Amino acid sequence: MLQRSSTSAAFASFMVLVFSCLLFSFSGKMGGDKFEIYLNKKLAIQQYVTMNDPVKSLQLDQNNLNDQVEVYYSHCGKTGTGRSISIRDAQHRILKEWHFQDTPDAKTSMACNVKDIIGLQKLRNTTNLSLYYTAHELPAGRLLAILTTDDTLKTAP
Repeated sequence: MLQRSSTSAAFASFMVLVFSCLLFSFSGKMGGDKFEIYLNKKLAIQQYVTMNDPVKSLQLDQNNLNDQVEVYYSHCGKTGTGRSISIRDAQHRILKEWHFQDTPDAKTSMACNVKDIIGLQKLRNTTNLSLYYTAHELPAGRLLAILTTDDTLKTAP
């Protein structure tokens, strides 16, 4: 009888170990929304969307004038519909907005020129603007990044 209870205890211990391994093998990042921001084809920001993630900054300078900012936004692995990205000021007013076609592709970028963003910063005489994403799946929009420049770009020709 002693043999049977030690076998049962070993089996129970083994099952606890297997269950624990399965439980911890799943990442908290699995599923959900995710976005990536590229500056001239180089990954600058990658973030899984959670309630407590801080907003990151993307530094732009004179060397980026001819570059593009590309945004990829994934709604649980799917591309949104009615997508747009916008540049907003500190009062959340839309200064410029780009709309993009719906596409069945899982990873389709939304792009804008850095020159346009810097032009808005000069026009508003500010070094910080916000990059927002909006889609039918996210009608209120989501702040993706703060776009910053140094003071020399505000006054550059």
